[in-house]
Amino acid sequence: MRWPLRYQILIPMVGIMVCAIIGVTSLHAWLATNQIKMQIRDQFRQIAHTLNEATFPLTAAVLNQTKGLSGADFVLVDQENKVLSSTRPDFIPAAVRQNPPDWNQLQISDVMETGDTHFFHAVVKIHQRARTGELRYLHIYYPVKAYREALSNAIYPSLVAGSIALIVVAVLATVIAGRVTRPLQRLDRKVAQIARGDFQPMVLPVRNDEIRDLSISINQMAELLGDYEDEVKRSERLKTLGQLRGAIAHQLRNAVTGCRIALDLYLRKCADSEQDETLQVANRQLCMIEQYLQSFLENKAGHFSSFEPVFLNEIVDKLMSLLEPTARHAGIQLINESAGEPLTVQGDAESLEQLMSNLILNAIEATLLSNTESDSPGESDSEVRLKLFPGGPESVILEVADTGPGPEAAIVNKMFEPLVTAKKDGTGLGLFVAREIVQNHGGQLHWERRGQQTCFIVELPVIQVENTCVEITDR
Repeated sequence: MRWPLRYQILIPMVGIMVCAIIGVTSLHAWLATNQIKMQIRDQFRQIAHTLNEATFPLTAAVLNQTKGLSGADFVLVDQENKVLSSTRPDFIPAAVRQNPPDWNQLQISDVMETGDTHFFHAVVKIHQRARTGELRYLHIYYPVKAYREALSNAIYPSLVAGSIALIVVAVLATVIAGRVTRPLQRLDRKVAQIARGDFQPMVLPVRNDEIRDLSISINQMAELLGDYEDEVKRSERLKTLGQLRGAIAHQLRNAVTGCRIALDLYLRKCADSEQDETLQVANRQLCMIEQYLQSFLENKAGHFSSFEPVFLNEIVDKLMSLLEPTARHAGIQLINESAGEPLTVQGDAESLEQLMSNLILNAIEATLLSNTESDSPGESDSEVRLKLFPGGPESVILEVADTGPGPEAAIVNKMFEPLVTAKKDGTGLGLFVAREIVQNHGGQLHWERRGQQTCFIVELPVIQVENTCVEITDR
């Protein structure tokens, strides 16, 4: 059986204190008992001494007055056991067979029963040299009941004080045990929550003590475990992505290649179809998809063998012609606000094209989601703006802004992780691939909310000094 921590602290604490209080109370009672015995003994020694030194006869009146002062009965006899005076005529003392002690050696110890009353009985020698000098014996009878009452009066305060002390100790021990165990119970519940995967920090105690230090350590442990869990999940997602990459990309590439070949054959058969802009856009998009899948199979998103000058304006113009029909079909204006001057960076043209395509399509989908949730979809203010401009002598900046609602709060801190998405039909790979391409080009990718617009900002260096490539799919 497992005892709660409170009882493990409370029971030994109360037990020790109870034993101490009982010991002190018992010692005090024993000392009080001895003190009462000594007081009674000394009292009767003093009485025997006074009567022994008295110059007046020890008559019944004198003994009755002495009884009124001491509470004891007295019987005075001679050596032949003849009663000379007494406070109780009905008492007939037994004959003295042993030599009684003098007054200064008197002891009250023997108990005898007379009638229905118990008495302590003692005999002491009385000389009264000042009168006759004859030896007499004084029988002293002290009621046991009176002795017990005196004893109770001496012990009772100790017992009451001890009982009160026990109650106070029990209450204080309960309060102290609760004060100690409650923070420990909170720590125990928090550790159990961490074991279940809840890594939220706990509220720190107000008191600045060891419990607070332990709480801080538990919060730090929870934070580290949370980060470790996120890293493990990320590694698992990357592992899964690496396992699925080859098979899925291979099958998709075969299907896209078949579609493109079929479209080429159709365009060759139908001369009028070659003038159809829609078919031409579809053909170029299939070529782009085939190119992306080929790059993905070659793991090109994570490794570049070499960089070369890339004209970003040409990529923007190409993507505008490819993606404008998609935006128009969704009721979204695709606006190009790029600078007129040519902007060139050192990089991989296919990856940079994939980067821009992912950001623009992501913006179109976010704006389309906003239109779907709106009461009047397809309004003219639904737009995606693309802006390419120099960020200085050594960098180029690309901004893609949309009028969508922005990322959901649940994925804000994880939306660049693989397979993380809030979209119903999303894959969670677009922003992940975009970030990796930017990092492999030595650039930076971040986002911000500007009023009613969400803006993704890419900053790329004009010249790639050192190619520090990162493998992303086979980790």
